[in-house]
Amino acid sequence: MEVNGIMDIKEKAKLFAIRAHIGQVRKNEPDKPMIIHPIGVGQLLESFGYDDNVIAAGYLHDVVEDTKYTIEDIEREFGKDIATLVMGASEPDKSLPWEDRKRHAIEETRTLPFRNKLVICADKINNLEDLFLKFEKSGNRDFSAFKRGEELQEWYYRSIYESLVAGEDKDLPIFLRLKDILDRVFAKKENLFFRDTIFADNQNYYEKLRQLHAQKIELQRLKSLVSLPKPFVIEFSGTPRTGKTTTINNLYDFFKKGGFDVSLIEEFTTSKTYKEKFKNKLNQMSLGDSNIVIIEEVYRQLQNAISSGNEIILIDRSINDRQMWNYRRYIHGDMPEEQYLAARDKFSAISKELIDFLVITYADPLVSLKRDYLSSLALEPRRFLNVDNIEEYNNSLNALQSLLSKSVDSMAFFDTSDMSMSDVSIGVTSQILPVMRKKYIKVIQHKYN
Repeated sequence: MEVNGIMDIKEKAKLFAIRAHIGQVRKNEPDKPMIIHPIGVGQLLESFGYDDNVIAAGYLHDVVEDTKYTIEDIEREFGKDIATLVMGASEPDKSLPWEDRKRHAIEETRTLPFRNKLVICADKINNLEDLFLKFEKSGNRDFSAFKRGEELQEWYYRSIYESLVAGEDKDLPIFLRLKDILDRVFAKKENLFFRDTIFADNQNYYEKLRQLHAQKIELQRLKSLVSLPKPFVIEFSGTPRTGKTTTINNLYDFFKKGGFDVSLIEEFTTSKTYKEKFKNKLNQMSLGDSNIVIIEEVYRQLQNAISSGNEIILIDRSINDRQMWNYRRYIHGDMPEEQYLAARDKFSAISKELIDFLVITYADPLVSLKRDYLSSLALEPRRFLNVDNIEEYNNSLNALQSLLSKSVDSMAFFDTSDMSMSDVSIGVTSQILPVMRKKYIKVIQHKYN
């Protein structure tokens, strides 16, 4: 960020804003640091290709209004041009009544130079897009965090928009983006093809997808600010025909289409690698020893995936699933107690370090078996999938709940006996996204505070 010892003006402004806003939080979402907003404004201006001083002013636009620093401080550090751009985005006297301050801002904005308008426009876009995501996530249009309600907020934002485009080309991409988010927040604009055609017969499902989509967009915005120290790892376990595979595939598609780098580790014991390189060798070993080899290989694959640079890793049966198999081998007498306990403690600690979220789907054994037959053309009896095996798996799961809860930071159990596969995917995703959000915010707080 420095050339010949001189710091880039954008980076200097960003760092100044970070220091100035330390300890401040977002009014609408107090778990988020305030600095998320100025950085978002600066990034937005940069994404439209505006000049460095305009971008720097985007980072600094709230410093005079909300911190101890004055416009003289800004001019001393960044020069008159940036100070003028920041001043145009600042309310001069916050002691005045809200209506008076907003009328003054509306009148002043109309006659401001174009570059000043860009900073104000980006500020309004970022605020409204955050507000829209909050509404979408909660399903509730709540203006209670504002000093004035929805009607006056709409008056202010639409009036500011008219002042911004006065004398300018209102078809500029940045102005079009502001108009679009205005209509989504205040006119409830939405994709009518989705609402009235694709989801015409399933409005409840559509509303749930909208909530998930908004949470994903928020994650995109957070990850534009920071990267997690390691990929977010989600392990899936559970009995067959309980929604596990469907959910894995849906989550992979959900994140991939959202611009995340996602990798999927397939179930090891059904993989080609297992059949070609491990199966014959393991058949010659005791069940206890073979299970240790399998869990070590699952661990190795996870380590390799983590070092690959992906943002999200989905694993079909990993360390914690093998813990349940080890337990079953132990209670059947196929694994000595000393070997079982050593493996249990070792891989519980590894799971705690590497796996962020554990998803376990299960169902009544007869429900699982019925689903298997109903989804298949074959009537031959299943070799492993039967009521007794499923019952034993469920019992092992219950016996290990305490261990599993200590082996990961976050976990979700889903009894899918009375759930559709789409509802399983919705439920799992709804629990994962807030955990991811919390992790991103924690990294942001650490980085910027």
